[in-house]
Amino acid sequence: MLEQREPTQEPEVGLQHGHTSLGALTVLGLSAQQIGPGIALAGGYMILYAGNASWVSMLLSLIVSASIGAIVVTFSRRLVASGGLMSYVSSVLGPVGRALTGAGYLIGLLIAAAAVTTGVVIFTASFLVQIGLSWASSPLAQAVSAVVVAVLAGTVAFRGVDTSVKVSAVLTFVGIPFVLWVTIAAAVATPGYSLAPQFDFGSGDFKWDSIFQGALVALSYFVGFDGLSAMAGETKNPKRNLPRFILLLLGITGGAYVAILWFQIPALGRGTELLAKGDSPTAVLAHLGNVGWLAAPLDLLMAAATFAGLIATFNYGSRIIGTAAEARLLPRGLAHVNARFRSPSRAVALLVIISAGIPIAFEIIAATPPLESSVLLYTLFSYCYFVPYVVAAIAAIVLVFREGTPKVLMLLVYAFAAVSFSYLLFYALTSAGGGVFGALPWVALALTVVGFVALLIVDKRNAGAGDTLTDLL
Repeated sequence: MLEQREPTQEPEVGLQHGHTSLGALTVLGLSAQQIGPGIALAGGYMILYAGNASWVSMLLSLIVSASIGAIVVTFSRRLVASGGLMSYVSSVLGPVGRALTGAGYLIGLLIAAAAVTTGVVIFTASFLVQIGLSWASSPLAQAVSAVVVAVLAGTVAFRGVDTSVKVSAVLTFVGIPFVLWVTIAAAVATPGYSLAPQFDFGSGDFKWDSIFQGALVALSYFVGFDGLSAMAGETKNPKRNLPRFILLLLGITGGAYVAILWFQIPALGRGTELLAKGDSPTAVLAHLGNVGWLAAPLDLLMAAATFAGLIATFNYGSRIIGTAAEARLLPRGLAHVNARFRSPSRAVALLVIISAGIPIAFEIIAATPPLESSVLLYTLFSYCYFVPYVVAAIAAIVLVFREGTPKVLMLLVYAFAAVSFSYLLFYALTSAGGGVFGALPWVALALTVVGFVALLIVDKRNAGAGDTLTDLL
């Protein structure tokens, strides 16, 4: 982001603009979306909610997410910015829109980093236990694991985009062939294996309530993908490549998730009791396919792929935080860019502290194990994005009317996004049920309100300093 400086002040180090290729950004994007763990876990998670209609739920969530993708594409063709949706909305709706978007966006980002960290801890602990190291399941060991994981991911992110891409390119994809292996093995070993029930639209699985519940779960596979637009300024020809990147990211992940559901669901129908008891979907597929010896290696490979996702989250998250800090919406020191590696080093350090601290608090203080805290954090993170998405849709509508060339189709897409996420938020608030899980949408809304008020106050005290949010670090 370009800083407004006094004429006598020396320019500070900024990010390395025009450096990252579309291919490299796509690798980071697929890492951030955790495509490896995503296809490994999709069937096991979805079948418990939507049964044979799981692929329809996933497709519905993809369509809803694609409407947000269309909004990002609309803005990215007009503006290159390092604050993601927060920058885009700020350029149209000003301080109020910026604060509404930034509140959910920044809080959701911090929660997402902690959620991904717990995911790595889950797979790592499971692998160590399976090879006979039972101490790995203890609260202390898992708390230490969270710290180690966060520090290692932060170190890679600190060393810049090039190092992050090199590490992610290996860790993200190395486990995918093994996921396909256990999927095929389970299919071959399943008596009467057939895809046909998944297209029997008259069956009980295809009731709207079932499909919608599954779509809420599936949405967590896509929420937050737009954050990668924060790296636009570091890509070559960003106004051309970022829209292509969004299409590639949603196309690859969405297509992969729908396809893997088609092939996993018929086999997993025999393993629902194991899934309900808490066995991982990969372990169940390995058991059903008579290749149980693959369960432990798969846990290790999924830990590596989730770790790659954490690296990617630190990369784009640090740029969003640094942009907000440069605009004085957060402490100014967080905007510092390392002179050697050209990364927002202090923002990375903040993400390391948060992503390790929250899991430790869950484990040590609240006595909540990583698996349970992971579900809570991922769900809370997802809810935090609903308000920003609604505001972004409104901003896109205002933008095209302001330019005087509104297209009916695009207006319908933006309106669809606004209505969809408004309804999702309403549904979550009124239908989530009791207990801790049921309180999550209310927690997300409360955090958003608090963040909104805080950002408005900060912006006012700094005389509208947040208006610089559309610039690049």
